[in-house]
Amino acid sequence: MSSFDLTARASERQEMIRRAWDLVPAIADRAAETENLRQLHPDTVRDFHETGLWKIVQPARIGGGEFDYGLIVEITDIVGRGCGSTGWLFSNLSSHHWMMAQWPEQAQNVVWSDNPDTLIATSLIYPAGKLTPVDGGYELTGRWPFCSGIDICDWIMVGALVQTDDGPPEPRMVVVAKSDLELIDTWQVSGLAGTGSKDTACEKLFIPDHMTLGAREVRGDPTPGAAVNPSPLYRMPVLALFSHLISGPILGMAAGLNDSALDFFKARVSAYNASKVADHTTVHLKLAKAGVMIDSARLLLKDNCREAAEFAWAGTMPPDEAKMRWRRDSAYAAQLCGKAGSMLFHACGGSGIYDKSPLQRQLRDLNAGMVHIGVSFDVNGVGYGRVALGLEPDNPNV
Repeated sequence: MSSFDLTARASERQEMIRRAWDLVPAIADRAAETENLRQLHPDTVRDFHETGLWKIVQPARIGGGEFDYGLIVEITDIVGRGCGSTGWLFSNLSSHHWMMAQWPEQAQNVVWSDNPDTLIATSLIYPAGKLTPVDGGYELTGRWPFCSGIDICDWIMVGALVQTDDGPPEPRMVVVAKSDLELIDTWQVSGLAGTGSKDTACEKLFIPDHMTLGAREVRGDPTPGAAVNPSPLYRMPVLALFSHLISGPILGMAAGLNDSALDFFKARVSAYNASKVADHTTVHLKLAKAGVMIDSARLLLKDNCREAAEFAWAGTMPPDEAKMRWRRDSAYAAQLCGKAGSMLFHACGGSGIYDKSPLQRQLRDLNAGMVHIGVSFDVNGVGYGRVALGLEPDNPNV
């Protein structure tokens, strides 16, 4: 089996990165309106479609780019500089094409046949849903929070539990048409308002069996989708890498806040003593420290994606130690970014709190991203520590 090699499509990959950079000024200009709309700006939705960015990891047979997983993180880092909510939704919704490619062919056909450009949201909170077996499938009942991007999507993957005869309930993912769900607008929040992460709900909704997939079927072995999507990209483990889809936007938000702070420091004169802020040694040190924290986070995420791809291209299931280390690293990367962003904001002083300043929105978005359980170091650090000490993983679905 061939080894993982980014250079094979280097020019095509670089073109997608260039397209992302070209969109950053417009995304930044729309950031305040995106927050007020409480969903992704329609012009940005269109831009991502026209540039092909939504489809970077969708199978080529569907018209997607079928690029590497790490490209999601790289482009999220770029677009997230302009708007935190935009980065969050790009990371989430683009990655769902990668996830959908791992489902049975019949499910893929249902979702993509009529509209290969369709967008898919997720809320994979398994205890929020219940699946009851019936002839030909299941009945689904539940209410799911944090359905990011649901307003611009036609489909959503939700999590649910199936009670087994012996043993704990089985977690399964379910693909549901948005039109079959009730949307509940709970999204009045202090940060990442533009993600539109509303609740959805249904009661006793029939789900054909092929529209479900066990959480333990996407841990690094060949998936049901491999029959039509044989690329090793689609056997990379979902939950082991999931937190990178949260850390990626956080990285972009911290980088964007760093950009804004640089502009602020260059132009600002201290109201206290009329000195140029750019001459202050303390500002120099804070910029240096924040920069190395953000750059370190970026390198951690990039290296994890590379290592995970190497396992997939070798046709090898990653060991538990590697999976838990990736989750540990991505959580730590997010913590570095959160601390860097907070330090820079405080260094900007009182001027940053005005509504007209992008700094206050960037910090609110960053803080909102930081509370996601996927980047909790308390959770992911413990998960790694257990495996490092020879104990059983605390999450068998990883």
